[in-house]
Amino acid sequence: MLGRILAQYLGEVIGKQVIIDNLSGGGGMVGSLRVSQAAPDGYTFVLGSAGTHALNQTLSKKPLYNAATDFAPVALIADVGHVLITRKDLPPNNLQEFIAYAKVNQGKMQYGSGGAGTSAHIGCVLLNQAMGIETTHIPYRGGGPALADLIAGRVDYVLQHRLDRWRRDRGEAGEGDRGTLSRALPAPARSAERT
Repeated sequence: MLGRILAQYLGEVIGKQVIIDNLSGGGGMVGSLRVSQAAPDGYTFVLGSAGTHALNQTLSKKPLYNAATDFAPVALIADVGHVLITRKDLPPNNLQEFIAYAKVNQGKMQYGSGGAGTSAHIGCVLLNQAMGIETTHIPYRGGGPALADLIAGRVDYVLQHRLDRWRRDRGEAGEGDRGTLSRALPAPARSAERT
């Protein structure tokens, strides 16, 4: 979503159409590989993340590219965190109730992610460790299919990206102004509660 919003804005600034090509697979490595092999003409770029430029580099035995040498950083576009989302018929209504429920039901709970090694996957692993539980990971080929199965009730929870701050030409959106992408989301202190 961020790429599409950025593309429209960038197109207006440079006076040219910006085309987005979302390539799923490998936790972002497939798309990042394509960009790493493209001519350095200033027209092809990747919206890299901790997943594509840190986690994949660390977790993959043979990374497809070198994040430190195959790319030239241009700008920090956004600070993106995660929000815990549960299927709507899961009994807990807040984080404390979720933890209690997960401890009792961990053997039958499943969480989805956009693939093994993605930031959502690692985030769920860390969340589970902090809660002292083990649940089953269901990896998908992208965050969209994981969210679709959450909505359909096939997985119990996911971590989804949440844009907390978005840098813009008129300044930086901070906690008071969380940016247009996340205004509809509840404040961080309430992010685990249903609204």
